[in-house]
Amino acid sequence: MRVLQMISSLKIGGAQKLQETLAGATTARPVEMVVASLRDDAGSPILAALRAHGRRVEHFPAGKLFSPGRLQRLIKFVRAEKFDVIQSHLTYANILAALVGRLTGVPVVGTLHNVKIEAKHYNPLREGMLETLALRYGARAVVAVGQGVADANRPNLGRQRLVIIPNAVPLSTPMPEAARTELRCAITGDAARPLVLSVGRLSVQKGFGDLLTAFAQTRIAHPSAFLAVAGSGELREALNEQLTALGLTGHAALLGARNDVPHLLAAADVFVSSSWWEGLPVAVLEALAAGLPVIATRVGDVPLVMVEGTGLLTDAKAPDQLARALNTLLSDAPQRHALGQRARQHMQDHYSPEAWLEQHLQLYQSLLAP
Repeated sequence: MRVLQMISSLKIGGAQKLQETLAGATTARPVEMVVASLRDDAGSPILAALRAHGRRVEHFPAGKLFSPGRLQRLIKFVRAEKFDVIQSHLTYANILAALVGRLTGVPVVGTLHNVKIEAKHYNPLREGMLETLALRYGARAVVAVGQGVADANRPNLGRQRLVIIPNAVPLSTPMPEAARTELRCAITGDAARPLVLSVGRLSVQKGFGDLLTAFAQTRIAHPSAFLAVAGSGELREALNEQLTALGLTGHAALLGARNDVPHLLAAADVFVSSSWWEGLPVAVLEALAAGLPVIATRVGDVPLVMVEGTGLLTDAKAPDQLARALNTLLSDAPQRHALGQRARQHMQDHYSPEAWLEQHLQLYQSLLAP
């Protein structure tokens, strides 16, 4: 089976990491996976990872969504390669893949990764409407990465076939203790300091301002604790200013974009997700799979994946609750260990890449059946 994965870009994010997971999971299966990105992704660690798995990646950049030249190149590419199925990810790819699928006759599976669109560099109403129309009338089926994502989008999809396939992540490989100590020291200055980690785009959605506020409160009881946030985004300057104003210089750091997140997870003591809204965040899944105790807000499918005994849940936009949860875990190392062990086992039992891939392959086959 030849499958084209079309994605808006390969910059670091949850949808992009799932491409890496899919590339790894398909290596032992009779599936030829090709990735088409709508941007020039030079320097992307996701691009490097896909190529390391032996996956072919093609790029179709353009100055605007409906570029006639790009559309022609995509149509020519899809026809020449004779793909069996196209699966698309993120707004622009969902729109263009549905159009290309209609024009080439190749069945399209659109994918929805979130419960809402965040306004950044495009008009969310216009692009969201285009995405909904494209998926409703141009795709043969739509995958929602979690129950919350399905519930949020179902009213707009009419009778479109909507399939829930929760995200998956591979279990992490344990990190040698010497390397772990070295990385902790590089981040905090002292490997003995408790290390709290969060990972995500520096955007309104991720609620990092709440996390900084909560951590400032946490330091009253745990003055040696250190907070590290990995990710880049438009709020970096504002968050740095807040960090300074809260007196967290030397006690918290914005690490920027990192391509060693598995190592950061292995080095940390606690993971926090402070998001205001989510679908099924890959960052939380990765933390659970790394055996970390997780503190997360009750958004999207997070409460469904974080079953009892894997971490602590708080309300969104509630820094005081985040602070109390941090105090609880930083004060109790045995509890942290127990939560982390249960989290890793839960991920192994219910969110394995192999089971996730099998669900996708069954969906693809159903579209090809006469």
